[in-house]
Amino acid sequence: MAEGEGSSSRGRPKRAQIRKTEVISYEKSVTQLSREGRQTHLVVDRARKTPLNAHSRSYSTVFDNTSPQYNWLRDGWLVEERRIMLTGRLYRYYYDPLGQVYGTRCEVEQMCAYIDRDKNRKKREIIIID
Repeated sequence: MAEGEGSSSRGRPKRAQIRKTEVISYEKSVTQLSREGRQTHLVVDRARKTPLNAHSRSYSTVFDNTSPQYNWLRDGWLVEERRIMLTGRLYRYYYDPLGQVYGTRCEVEQMCAYIDRDKNRKKREIIIID
């Protein structure tokens, strides 16, 4: 094996490098949300005991359908990306306009399909009272 190729000297494969993505602050990510996204953010923050970005040893950013990687989201839906600083692991949490949390994109798409199917029978509305 040529120098610098393959596995380490002990026969174990090299650890994969953690992919580094552009990090923006939580506050900046909130300001980049659409009007509907900001309303959902308020609903989620009011319903939680701790704010979205209050987790120690991690940092969060929030996105909505105005972000290119999440343009498949519907208006008012949010995704929180929470990265653990020690390991670099990325967790995603999806929130609908009512503040309900979903763990995967598949769950979000199933809920959207359900809403489309029952659109004529049932309307979901949000009332925000300040």
